[in-house]
Amino acid sequence: MARKLMKRSVKKESFFKILLGDFSKHLRIPPAFIKNFNGGSLRKCSLRGPSGKGRAVELEERENGLFFSKGWQGFVKDHHLEVGNFLVFRYDGESKFKVTIYDRSACEKDVEVAERGFGRSDSIESKGNQVRVKEEIIDLETENYNEDYENKTSIANRRNCNAMSGKKPTTDYVAETSSECISFKSDHRCFMESMKRHYRYCLMIPKKLAIAEGLNSARNVTLRDPNGRLWLVKLVIRPKTSCKRVEFTTGWGECCQANQISVGDTMVFEFVKQSAIQLHIFGAVNGKRCPVVLDAPNGEN
Repeated sequence: MARKLMKRSVKKESFFKILLGDFSKHLRIPPAFIKNFNGGSLRKCSLRGPSGKGRAVELEERENGLFFSKGWQGFVKDHHLEVGNFLVFRYDGESKFKVTIYDRSACEKDVEVAERGFGRSDSIESKGNQVRVKEEIIDLETENYNEDYENKTSIANRRNCNAMSGKKPTTDYVAETSSECISFKSDHRCFMESMKRHYRYCLMIPKKLAIAEGLNSARNVTLRDPNGRLWLVKLVIRPKTSCKRVEFTTGWGECCQANQISVGDTMVFEFVKQSAIQLHIFGAVNGKRCPVVLDAPNGEN
């Protein structure tokens, strides 16, 4: 009787990454993994995650490593990747990676739930005027990314108020606004603050809102800035004060710096889901606060 030949299974190599800092634009492939490209010069690959969407991603070689580059941002958005997510990349030996994603609960991430939680809706209504909404596109250092090869120029974009906060504006300049108020509409709880110098180090959350959102027992929250970058911000409870106030601390200063939030800028914090906050920034005009009125449940002006 002829013996059947068993086909030897090819071992699929893999590596993992923990998402930290500003990972949304580039992600470095571990140097030790590059040997699995069989000496070839892999310039493009395909990433497929739990959403089922495949993304063509270019690999960019820098002085100190090989990075997922063009196309990586789309993968980040498809899967609503956040700081602290744990990703496992399984390589098929040619040019494809299957990506498994775990959230901070140590379980596989439910992308559909994440999409519903961070789904955005048009929340800014203009009353016939144009305002300047402050957004910045800034490259931060991602692991050992070589900033000498990056354009270090920060771009402060201005755009019409009737466009959704957080989207890239179509123009670089918008005429100055008048003194009429802007209505910020949301179905979520919100609070608003005008930036002061000492807010760069810590910022207090209104007591009623902190209680309603269950932050009195939380250790941190995730902030999403207008450019979609995620910031893990530590919460500190000041029990010695009469109101046991809850404050943003570690991580908040870095978010302010990256977004170049200046004294007089108006900030709206929108609680889109538990421990997840969308940050909206309205730049001051000629040194004067942009007038914004909240139209939201339990809105705190």
